[in-house]
Amino acid sequence: MNQSPKLIAEGLSQINLRPFMSLFLPLVLFWGGVTFPVSGQDSAKPVIQIVATGGTIANTRAGRISIEQTIADIRKDFPETRKLLDSVEFAITDLIRIGSHDFSSREFLNIARTVNRVIEGPGVKGVIVTQGTFSSEETAYFLHLLVKSDKPVVITNSQRPHGTVGNDGDKNFVDAVSVVLSPDAVGKGAMMVNNQTINSGREVLKTSVRPGAFTSGILGVLGIIESDRVTFYRAPTRRHTSHSEFDVDTITTLPKVEVISTYFDADPGLIRAAAEIGVQGIIINGFTNGGLPYKDQRSALEALAGKGIPIVLTARGGFNNRVAVTSQNRFVEGDNLVAHKARILLQMALTRTSDPDEIQRIFNEY
Repeated sequence: MNQSPKLIAEGLSQINLRPFMSLFLPLVLFWGGVTFPVSGQDSAKPVIQIVATGGTIANTRAGRISIEQTIADIRKDFPETRKLLDSVEFAITDLIRIGSHDFSSREFLNIARTVNRVIEGPGVKGVIVTQGTFSSEETAYFLHLLVKSDKPVVITNSQRPHGTVGNDGDKNFVDAVSVVLSPDAVGKGAMMVNNQTINSGREVLKTSVRPGAFTSGILGVLGIIESDRVTFYRAPTRRHTSHSEFDVDTITTLPKVEVISTYFDADPGLIRAAAEIGVQGIIINGFTNGGLPYKDQRSALEALAGKGIPIVLTARGGFNNRVAVTSQNRFVEGDNLVAHKARILLQMALTRTSDPDEIQRIFNEY
């Protein structure tokens, strides 16, 4: 006897397709990374995109594991996290599997392009980037300047391997989920989550190899994560993310910019050598008082500035020190950025302009 379409549909609805779907989901390609949900599909749940780039957060004494396995271990070992982890869908793009100390500009730009792509997916609440601690602060600043969205972007990592005594990565990941879900995280730019604190991608700096090493100095954290809620106490005031003028889709390579330090008896020959290898800009990690170069360096720097090569002054005392804007020299003042972050901003600026006045404007605004 022929069955009605209604009876056939009712019969099919009783078939559990989930075991079969698990065979195929890991094979779905998502524009350069393998993307699939960790928990079951549920359109009512917010989606958190995870861009995995390796690092200690997914490392054990026995070797590397996947972020999926890391999340599964957290759920198994810490039942108190299950309610939070089960409240969202995780979509994972396994992008890079090299140590973050080996990242080049290609990796940083690839991460930025990937975050820009996945953050616009249906139902996506925000993005978590998991990475090694060596260059997390660089990734945070690249994303702060290049992501074209107000949705939360969180970088997190671990100082100690997964599954070891005192591991910090599991807690950092759970806290990162809480931050992405916080309504107050919208519009804050790229953030670093470690040790129950939230730092801005612009200022965050790694100061040691211990948990709690990421800090923003006297400027302070954006907020904190506690068991009952995420609390923000301040917000970035400089341009970032959706208000940034920089566009990663138009950048194929980054301009060549080098950092040269100031110290007594500094040889100006290093500056001339930088010019000979085709440097397009120089960051001076200068004296804490005004970011000034050593006296023997000055004439070589002024000669390059006269040829149109931007020279940016930063203070070797770090981000607690602002290099003031003056009209007394031909250099660009780097505000309170540390040298390696000033280098990133100068590279971004040089993709837009070579005019020193415009570059100074960029350092004033970002």
